[in-house]
Amino acid sequence: MISLMSITLFIVLMFIGVPVSASLVLATILCMVAGGYNLILLPQQMGASVGSLELLAIPFFILAANLMTALGMTRRIFDVAEAAVGWVRGGLAHANVVAGVIFSGISGAAVADAAALGAISLKEMPRLGYAPPFAGAVVMAVSTLGPIIPPSIMMVVYAITADVSIARLFVAGILPGFFIAAVISATIALQIGLKWTPAPDPTRFSGRKLLSTLWSAALALLAPIVILRGMASGWVTPTEAGVLACVYALLVGMLERTITVRGVLGALIETAEASALILFIIAASSALSYVFVSEGTAAELSQLLTKLSIGTTSFLIISNLLLFILGCFIETLPAMLIAVPLLVPTAKALGVDLVHFGVVVIFNLIIGFMHPPIGIGLFIMMSISDLKFGELAWAAVPFVLALLVALAVLTFVPEITLWLPNLLLPEPGRAVVR
Repeated sequence: MISLMSITLFIVLMFIGVPVSASLVLATILCMVAGGYNLILLPQQMGASVGSLELLAIPFFILAANLMTALGMTRRIFDVAEAAVGWVRGGLAHANVVAGVIFSGISGAAVADAAALGAISLKEMPRLGYAPPFAGAVVMAVSTLGPIIPPSIMMVVYAITADVSIARLFVAGILPGFFIAAVISATIALQIGLKWTPAPDPTRFSGRKLLSTLWSAALALLAPIVILRGMASGWVTPTEAGVLACVYALLVGMLERTITVRGVLGALIETAEASALILFIIAASSALSYVFVSEGTAAELSQLLTKLSIGTTSFLIISNLLLFILGCFIETLPAMLIAVPLLVPTAKALGVDLVHFGVVVIFNLIIGFMHPPIGIGLFIMMSISDLKFGELAWAAVPFVLALLVALAVLTFVPEITLWLPNLLLPEPGRAVVR
């Protein structure tokens, strides 16, 4: 009863306009009072939840993304993508997908990708004849790659919450990320092919232009390779990889003479604000999760599902439905922090691989980034353009449906997720499949 009351209070507070972080804390306080808990446990739980060294990866990856945007590296990555696929009909839309894959290997966050790519695409695409709502929908769909392709902030949080290897989870996101990117490109091609949206004629391919943009962006393109190679080889931990990304961005800025005091200070300020908000939400959500555990909600749910004798397939279907509904009303990060402690015990009992389950959970919730009523991606696109909520939401429908199909494939074909981590980072006692 207390757990149900806490979720209800949280949703009600959000709908009346209370910020997410404040809604979490208020809902937790009221439920702890109603349940007779000592309120001294609230700051204790919040403080303990953000004391993990692994969480330092979050501000470092956010800083790396902000530095690369401030130093012009994001723009050069986009130019390479445009030169590579601009000759295809709808080339600039496909360029967003290519740029999104590359930038996702740096940023680790959907919000960062949406802001960086949106600032470019929402100017360039309408100028060339694309419908502005379609341009916004493309950017939102591409931004869902950020939390899937490593490094990923959500993966760091999930790994700590579910007690799984961050490195294995990072590697597990690579193939699903490319698969999702292919689905997004196919959706773009289908809409343009069926003439659901206008698209300019393709430009003529220029090898000289491609080589020129590759040369100018060579150091920027190496960033995700350096980060992923360092983690996959075991040279650096995920937290150290975040530091490496920041140092690399600064070195590139100095070599290319694009670094400025104003740019670095702006990146530091944006990073401090974003990191403080994320870590506060993690702390507040952990306190709420503590109430769930203390009330026995997770254990009761696991026992209920066990009594119903549901199998792995039924559990995954139920989990996806619950996560999708949760993602409709709660922002991605707090939704994950609420759902994971409830679902992981049952997943363990049924023998579901928690790395595979993590990719499913994160991708399911990130789809909520681009559809009402929460849809943070919708609000980001509105803030950097003149687009309206309704037209953006309608333009996003084909992409949401396509991503749900991709979610179903990733859910029931775990080999897509697990093949690479089992090959590169096998768990003790697991045979390496070659």
